[in-house]
Amino acid sequence: MFSFLKKNKNPNVNVLKQMDGREIKYVTRRTREADGTVKEIILGKEGRIVVIENEIRVMCGAVDVFRSDVENSTYYMLLSGDGITVSGVNKIDNNEMDIIVYYKYHRK
Repeated sequence: MFSFLKKNKNPNVNVLKQMDGREIKYVTRRTREADGTVKEIILGKEGRIVVIENEIRVMCGAVDVFRSDVENSTYYMLLSGDGITVSGVNKIDNNEMDIIVYYKYHRK
């Protein structure tokens, strides 16, 4: 009866819908050095972001670069609108990662 009062379990559901299936130009990993400087390392180019069930997958070519659970990750749209920042535990190597995914065609 009051279905309109239900809240989403995931507050970032709109961000997930926007990034699902998007083509990407390249993916970088942000790391912080011991002296405090920040470096970005390119993980891959030319791929796609896919949300399958409860998992985020960033694929470059036929290789998974990043895989993480939706519930355990945080997502932030870049202010320019040309990408997204994803933070979470990468299932590929079980490390905490901050990655930045740049969309191929962000203006539609």
